[in-house]
Amino acid sequence: MAIEIRTNFFPPVDQAKMYFVYIIYDKYVSWEFCVQTLMDTFHKNQEDAMLIADEITTNGEGLCGVYLFDVAETKAELVETKAKDQGFSIRCLVEEV
Repeated sequence: MAIEIRTNFFPPVDQAKMYFVYIIYDKYVSWEFCVQTLMDTFHKNQEDAMLIADEITTNGEGLCGVYLFDVAETKAELVETKAKDQGFSIRCLVEEV
């Protein structure tokens, strides 16, 4: 009787869904606020934050990162709360990848 040996067998693992987080520009938020928010909330370095802030102010929205749903929702809420505290009405969009 022959014995079959399977190598490199890994059971299938459900991968968690990922979500994009966008900042939506409202024409009242400052570029400096966008840069600082990207650095503080999304942990972007200054160069990346400036590039994304340019995209936000030029195109109306900018991709800030890709996260698990709970993390994405939390970051979006942090941005909107911080904006409200500083008198801006900025919005975030959380969208499934």
